[in-house]
Parts: sequence; C-alpha cells; structure tokens
Amino acid sequence: MATPKKKATPSRAAKCSFMFQAANIEALFPVLDALAWLDFPDTSQVAQFAGIDPRTAGKLLKNCLSIGIAQTAAKEGFALTTPYPYKGDIEQKKTVIREALVRMPLLQHVRQFLNLGDSLDDAVRKAATLDGITDYDASAFGPLLKWSKQMNVLQPDLLIEDIIEDAIESKEERHRSTDKKIVAFLSHSSRDKPFIRQLASDLTKNGISVWLDEREIRVGDSIPDKVGQGLAESDFFLIALSENSVDSAWVKKELNQALVAEIEKRKTHILPLKLSECQIPQLIRDKKYADFSANYKEGLKDLLSTMQQQTTL
Repeated sequence: MATPKKKATPSRAAKCSFMFQAANIEALFPVLDALAWLDFPDTSQVAQFAGIDPRTAGKLLKNCLSIGIAQTAAKEGFALTTPYPYKGDIEQKKTVIREALVRMPLLQHVRQFLNLGDSLDDAVRKAATLDGITDYDASAFGPLLKWSKQMNVLQPDLLIEDIIEDAIESKEERHRSTDKKIVAFLSHSSRDKPFIRQLASDLTKNGISVWLDEREIRVGDSIPDKVGQGLAESDFFLIALSENSVDSAWVKKELNQALVAEIEKRKTHILPLKLSECQIPQLIRDKKYADFSANYKEGLKDLLSTMQQQTTL
C-alpha cells in the first residue's frame, strides 16, 4: 500500500525589514518632552512621564528611531538627537518632526523618484530598495506616509533649506512685529542636565521659549547640520560651559569657526554661560558671558538683563 503524500506546507512570507508603527502623531509630543527632560529614560519611564501606556510609548519610540529623531543610549535608554522646544508651542514641536522627516534618507529618496515622475507607490518601493530594505511590503510604509502627508514633506522639490529659510523669515517677522517674545537655543552637555533643567524652567517662567540641545551623545555629528529649525528660530545661542563640558569632544570638535559663522549668519546672539570655573574656548572668549559659577540667582539676573538689552538694540 502506497504511503499517502503529505500536503506541502506553504512557506510563510518573509517579513519586511522595515516597519513603521501605526500611532497618532500628536501622541509623539509628550514622548519627546520626556526625552528632552529625562536622563536616558527607558520605555516605562517615558510612558510614566508622558502619561501614556507603555505599549504606545514603545511604538512611538520605535518611530523616533526610524526617523532619526532619537537613538538608543546608555543602559538601553533613549536620547534625542536633535534640538527640541520643551514647553514650546505646538507649531515649534511640529517643525521638529517635520525636519526629521525631511532629513530621513528613505523619504529623501522617495522625493527624488517623485521628482522623476514616478507614482508614490513606485517611488516608495524604489526608495526602499535603494535603502537596502528587504522583503518589501507596502503596508509597512503606510503609517510613515500618513505622518509624511500630515507634515507636508512629500513635495518632490522640498529641501531642508526650505524649512530653515521659512524659520528665519518667521523670526524676522517676529522681530518686525510688536511681539517681544524671546527664543533661546540652549546647548549643553548631558553631565550638566540638573543645572539645565533649572535654567530652562526659570527662562520659561520669564517668558522665554527654550530649545534644548544636548551635546555629547553623537560627537561625530555636526552642529550646523543638526541645529536646523531651532537655531533658525532662536534669538540667542546659549552654550553652557563647565569643567564637565569644556574638555569634552562636543566642545572641542563642534565649537568651531563654521558653527560661529552659521550662528551669526542667522542673526543669533551667542551668550556663553559659565557654570563653574573653567577655560572659556578661544573662539567665544570675547563674548559677554553670564556667570553662574558663584551665584545662580545673580547669573540668571545678568542673563535675563543681557537678553532683554540685546533684543531691544
């Protein structure tokens, strides 16, 4: 008697190597707030800070990694890789996401193929191939395309320079109007986070909008390439200097002539903040600094006075 043949088991389709999580883009803002304020938080800490469930926090953090707005850091925690306006308005926060999406290599390639006349479906498939994504599945890209359409970043000819120029024009219009709001870009080392939290809180209380930029995580990155919208919108570039930071790679590598030129081109005043006894870097030694090394309250008073004076000039 012949042995019956077993039915062939269909092979399971390989899973696409890229997957963007379906999530409401508005829910991303409290997650970014958590990353800006906490020291390398894990998923559960982000969820608690943001007031959302851990599963949703996990999805949003994965999306942050995908678009390059965050990275994994010490002890499996997370950290921002771009300046972020904690306590800023909703439009400022949206521009952070928009800039990250514009810079995302996958979407850059999508726009290039759209510019060549391809349909969106074809452009995404080709861009995925170019990016080394395997086992392509169009459904894996659906949530990313939804975010991209909401942030209006799929125009074929859109470049990062366009949104930077828009931000500069917005700042100039603010200066021409009666709005006296001051925007400050606060660059610091992660080791000085406790001081920065206090300063950001006090500046906000005094009506100053603060962009936080934590330098040290990716010392190979170039500040001029990263500051984007935050620097373009800001009236002041505040750089926190201490014994923790002046000898670190982010100061030695990033505080260079290119950075100073980039800041001054955007009509942004550089104000060093002296947190403790340390050597002020040569390139900004001629700049007036606010001295917090002896007395925090006096340093804050001097900083606020200087910012007010320079914005009225």
